Amino acid sequence: MISPKTEATLRRLLSEQPTYKPIPAMLEKLQSISFVCFVGATCMGKTTLMDALVAFDPNTYGKTRNFTTRPPRPDDDPKRYYYYEHSDEGLAPVLNRIAQHENLQHNINPYTLTMYGSEIGDYPHPHNLGDIFSSSIDGFRQLGFKELRVFSVVTDADAWIQRIEARFPLEHPQRQARLQEAADSLAWSLAQTAPDHTWVVNPVDNVQVAVTSVDSAIRGEKPSGQAEARALAEECLKKVKELLG
Repeated sequence: MISPKTEATLRRLLSEQPTYKPIPAMLEKLQSISFVCFVGATCMGKTTLMDALVAFDPNTYGKTRNFTTRPPRPDDDPKRYYYYEHSDEGLAPVLNRIAQHENLQHNINPYTLTMYGSEIGDYPHPHNLGDIFSSSIDGFRQLGFKELRVFSVVTDADAWIQRIEARFPLEHPQRQARLQEAADSLAWSLAQTAPDHTWVVNPVDNVQVAVTSVDSAIRGEKPSGQAEARALAEECLKKVKELLG
């Protein structure tokens, strides 16, 4: 549990997140780092896609390390996450670094106020991969990476809803928040017009199709399937709104 004071601090940092910048020494180092962001609703297969990209070309692609204040999950990659307790005491060193602008970046889940974030040493790969909340992308865009790519991941609407229902059934305490998060993420992606943004279709049981699409786009080829992906996203958004009522 966190105190009202810490909650107020987190909500303030969430509102300031799009304009947060670290100290100049960190910004200078970012000019040599490439970052590939994957945005998408829960259960779209972002982690599966990132893992498949690393397996496809481990000399080029690698996942970033991140700290988080959410509890560890059984399927967490221990090489990827390091943890701080989501309490006043556990958050104190993170909040102090942010106050001194010594933290590279942070993402606050707007629904739970749990935090994710990273340091400059957490981006050691030629192309660093991370799954990012849509609400955090503007903050990454203004940091000054050598290259920043944003991929919105989408899959078949019916298969996606089945995953949602299996993972967050009616009695699940996080169901409403996850459904709202999914709707917000899809709406954000559908509104994107920035040149760094690309859609990628992640077909059910065929992640290699998505791997090829992402790899081709990063290598400079014209992205394919953009209209198809938008149509899938629109259908997903329609269905999740129906679940939200």
